[in-house]
Amino acid sequence: MKQSLILWTAAVIIIFLAGYIKNTNSSDYPVNGTITLSLTEVSFSFDKIYRGKGDYTVWLAGESKNITGDLEWRDMKDSAQWNTIKLSSSNDILSGTIPHHSPLGKVEYHVKLYDNGKTVLVPQKSNATLLFLGSVPSQIMMFYYITLFAGLILALRTGLDIFKEMPRIKMYTIFTLISFFSFAWIFSPVKKGCEIGMIGGTKIAPVNELFSSGSVVLFVLWVAALILVFNTKKPKIWAIASSILTLVIFLFCKF
Repeated sequence: MKQSLILWTAAVIIIFLAGYIKNTNSSDYPVNGTITLSLTEVSFSFDKIYRGKGDYTVWLAGESKNITGDLEWRDMKDSAQWNTIKLSSSNDILSGTIPHHSPLGKVEYHVKLYDNGKTVLVPQKSNATLLFLGSVPSQIMMFYYITLFAGLILALRTGLDIFKEMPRIKMYTIFTLISFFSFAWIFSPVKKGCEIGMIGGTKIAPVNELFSSGSVVLFVLWVAALILVFNTKKPKIWAIASSILTLVIFLFCKF
């Protein structure tokens, strides 16, 4: 019992750390930071992806009431002129809104802050970009993450089971495959369909756009793992190999 608890804990911690690394190094991670002005510091966090139904709000936080600014944005499909919106101020928060776009609409934007006659561009190095995606029901998002992370934890737990005197590798392999089947063929396609407007929208697109490379590769990997674990004399080798490959796929593939 104690050994199983240790192995489960190890699997959860490793997947948690892998998820953190993947999230913070993702190209979709928000652009954030702090700008130092003459009178105060201003913090910001600009999203790169937006799934909401309404307009997108750009906000910055700073304590000085003397700071003003403009939000400038334009569509990326053409060379349209920049749209300028004056930032409103309330409770040390500067904010402005970008109008809602249809799924897969993309804009670039930045903020100009004015402080004692000085203009500061935020972000300073390049414009931020924002991709609008269709709204996904909370239940779908919940099961999307449950099936993904349950599969990842079970996959790692399958590999760690080689350290037990009486391993149950076959059982864990079956449950891992069930999780990745649900993720790859049910919840991931439904989520993607909502995001690109095929579900609840008017977009018509090829069916293959509903499937991410990472979800399909994980499913195929564990189909192969199931066959090898049940039909070879050394299932432990395939169990640990499949677990390691799962971690690599999760870190480097698109979901």
